[in-house]
Amino acid sequence: MTLAEPSRRERKKEETRRRIFESAMELFRVKGYEATTVDEITEKADVGRGTFFNYFPKKDSLLAYLSEERLAAAEENAAALLAEPAPARRKLIDLYLHAATAWEPDVELSRYVFHEWLKRAFEPTVDAEKGWRRLVQALLEQGRLNGELPADTDPARADAILSSVYIATLFHWLFCPEDCRDQDFDLRRELETRLCLVFDGLAPRIAGAKP
Repeated sequence: MTLAEPSRRERKKEETRRRIFESAMELFRVKGYEATTVDEITEKADVGRGTFFNYFPKKDSLLAYLSEERLAAAEENAAALLAEPAPARRKLIDLYLHAATAWEPDVELSRYVFHEWLKRAFEPTVDAEKGWRRLVQALLEQGRLNGELPADTDPARADAILSSVYIATLFHWLFCPEDCRDQDFDLRRELETRLCLVFDGLAPRIAGAKP
């Protein structure tokens, strides 16, 4: 066995995983998540049922994989984002706005992904989710150190607040009644407005009072 063999094997496994995943996404968008069967996915991906379940223990696992991909994509640019000269507040808002764009193309599919993602939203268990939390908290710490945020800001607690706003806004956008959609509920505009309220605070400032 050569040193290159494990690498080729891992690449082959990842190619199979991607083929299954991409075949499933195509079917979900055409037929809908509920109407798509595992047999249809395996036929389109040209793999056996056993192979499918080796990579995805159940159909819901495909949704978890999609949500993890979205988080991983945000973390890939973590170093560059932290190094940008923009204010930490702006970087945090832009990070959440960019994440929100992934939910917009297919609302029906995003509803299923949301349910799966919500199971782990406040208890990250996979590397992608932990990486997202590290990035948000690093940006909050950056804001604390450069004076944008109060010196006693707890990055972990602030992260939880921002996450709550993000999740609540997504929920509102994904599951609001149709008449709500008729009122031009723009996801990213609403999300930015709510995040700005968090950063600005709701209480009026009193001259000379400590924050």
